[in-house]
Amino acid sequence: MLSPPRALGLILGLALLVSGGALAASQYHRISGYESTTGTVEHAEIETIAVDAAYAPNVTYTYTVDGERYSGDNVAAGTGIATGNRERLDSVLPPTAGTTTVYYDPENPTDAHLLPRYNFFPGGVLLVCGLFVLTDTLTPKLRVVSSLTSLFPIDLLERVPGVEPRTVAYAPDDPTAILETQRTWTGGAQAPVRGGAVPAVWFLCYLCTADVTIVYFLSSGWPYDLWGVLTPMFVVAGVMRLGFARLLDA
Repeated sequence: MLSPPRALGLILGLALLVSGGALAASQYHRISGYESTTGTVEHAEIETIAVDAAYAPNVTYTYTVDGERYSGDNVAAGTGIATGNRERLDSVLPPTAGTTTVYYDPENPTDAHLLPRYNFFPGGVLLVCGLFVLTDTLTPKLRVVSSLTSLFPIDLLERVPGVEPRTVAYAPDDPTAILETQRTWTGGAQAPVRGGAVPAVWFLCYLCTADVTIVYFLSSGWPYDLWGVLTPMFVVAGVMRLGFARLLDA
């Protein structure tokens, strides 16, 4: 039987994976399920933001679906674009008074964009975090999961074998008493994955994390927005650093 922290970590890891997968599926539908039509660009220019540190597109366009005329200003599917590479941004902007391909939702033609590209945030972040939490839950030490569970008095929520049941009304006055209880649980049961299998599980976690990031970049079109570049870099670097530190302490 899993200890309460491992059970909570398993639930949290699976919830993150499901949420990230749902968002990734939603992006896939938005990219592949939209239909295209020819639109007319009414206005297109590059705006300077953040004191000359980044640039963003300012575009408006019109398009016709089933004889009805619509207007839009979304350039990319998902979040807006903010990039420090003006040349890259200029290369993807359509000329004013020119024509361009518009991708629109057939069920809601007002929802449209020009660049079909994927976004790493938040779907990719949730997938990576879910992989990390799930791997940490299945292997010894519980460095991350135990830190998360120590923030919540989960022993107040249900009866746990071997632990005196409590209710919120009988919670100790000293909050540290609750936290100490959580720490005693972390070493109570053996991890599902132990011994030489631990490095293999963590290697698989790193491999899947790298795959998620690589697929994102391959399926995204330039110019990447600022958060689109920084988010996967920091997430992957953080997962690698914490994972290696945890293995060394195993």
